[in-house]
Amino acid sequence: MNFIQQPDNHDQQLPDEETQEPAVEGHTPSGNLHPRDFLDAYGSLLRKSSLILLVLLGRDYTRKFHVRELARMVHRDVSLVSKNLKSLEVTGLVTRKDVGNLAFYQGNMESALFRQMKIWFTLLELQALIRDLQGMTTSVILYGSCARGEDTAESDIDLYIEAAAKGPVRETLYTHRSALSREFFPIVNTPDETYRLKTGDAPFFDSIRQGIVLIG
Repeated sequence: MNFIQQPDNHDQQLPDEETQEPAVEGHTPSGNLHPRDFLDAYGSLLRKSSLILLVLLGRDYTRKFHVRELARMVHRDVSLVSKNLKSLEVTGLVTRKDVGNLAFYQGNMESALFRQMKIWFTLLELQALIRDLQGMTTSVILYGSCARGEDTAESDIDLYIEAAAKGPVRETLYTHRSALSREFFPIVNTPDETYRLKTGDAPFFDSIRQGIVLIG
């Protein structure tokens, strides 16, 4: 189940959870920019309500969504969703197309930042699993469409895991499977099996090596 969708009995609109950010201090007395000043332009991006929209638009980036449709899907007020989408459009993360009096929004796959945020969302979803795999694996690599930021809601999460003992790893994978919003397809190999894969199927092994190293 996609973790964006809420149960059917939660039809009511939810207020935005975020409180107002405190005023950001000005530049340093010397007149130089503070290292965090670039974040001033992205305050709306870092709200949970905006991040939820980005997850949804990222997982279904081939579709265009009307504002009211998105508001129903994320159970937020239409005015809040519209405000967030306009801010995301300014950053280039989403595109807008007007059809008559209706505005439709779509994830902007031409934006490197948008694709990187899609990867970031996948890494956040895997964080608890990766934490529990520490110490029992020699290598964990995220590869495939999720590592390239090209994944959809139907994409499997592809993981290559190397471990001396497979049993504990498989038990850990099983306990985390239900917490993930998408199916994941882990390959668990011993170091010897990794070597045989490297020599026996070099193209596939190279595709794995081009992924994101999470452990190792």
